[in-house]
Amino acid sequence: MKKFVTIEKLNGYARLKLNQPEKANAYSPEMAKDLWDAVRELRWDDEVEAVLLEAEGPIFSGGGDLVSFQQGIDKNIITNTIEELSATLNATALAIRRMEKVFVSLIDGVCAGAGVGLALAADISLATENALFVAGYIGIAAVPDGGSSFAVIEALGKARAADFFLTNGRIDGKEAAAMGLVSRFVESSKAESSAIKLVESLTNGPRRAQAATKDILAKMPGLSLTEYIEAERQGIINASRTADFRAGVGAFLKKEAPEFNRK
Repeated sequence: MKKFVTIEKLNGYARLKLNQPEKANAYSPEMAKDLWDAVRELRWDDEVEAVLLEAEGPIFSGGGDLVSFQQGIDKNIITNTIEELSATLNATALAIRRMEKVFVSLIDGVCAGAGVGLALAADISLATENALFVAGYIGIAAVPDGGSSFAVIEALGKARAADFFLTNGRIDGKEAAAMGLVSRFVESSKAESSAIKLVESLTNGPRRAQAATKDILAKMPGLSLTEYIEAERQGIINASRTADFRAGVGAFLKKEAPEFNRK
């Protein structure tokens, strides 16, 4: 039986790939469950230091699987279908944001609806000239889910996010990088090698400091300035106690590349 997602574990990192190109990598209940299981597995796998999310085929994700939605409508169970699907997508987005390892996404095609929330849940996102972010929801009288509106507001602010979602907007890869929706623009011909190089470099970084930095960045929307800078203070105090911190400072002063033990 073909898997909806695949995992390839390499030297310290994993490549997680959406694997239903014939169905535009859309979120059916089966796809959502397989993705949740994969993210949960990678989150707690001590041999995986970083994760690269990709998609098979020319479409990163077409968003919700409208075929399964129509089946739910026909059977008069659509509310249950949506409720279960959104719960799984929400759990997946939260797990990506909370995992104590760096998560990178590579978007090299159309990314619509809930796919936007998934792609932008990553800590670092790369988009190519083939990338096209499509709001999607309003076109079927739906409402953003899976953290998609949170991610777009976080990146662009409320005004631009409202424009994007309410007009069923489209943002290409270059524009997305220029406006801060994604971290970087990469040429499609170099995208895979660039993404792998980035992830490989992250696997050699100081893991505890990476996790603490993720935690600090995640706190930003909900804390006052006073609370936020105190969280930063506690974070750097804790980091100063680690062997990686001592190794990093010593290597810098010696003008050498640091070797972190990631503990």
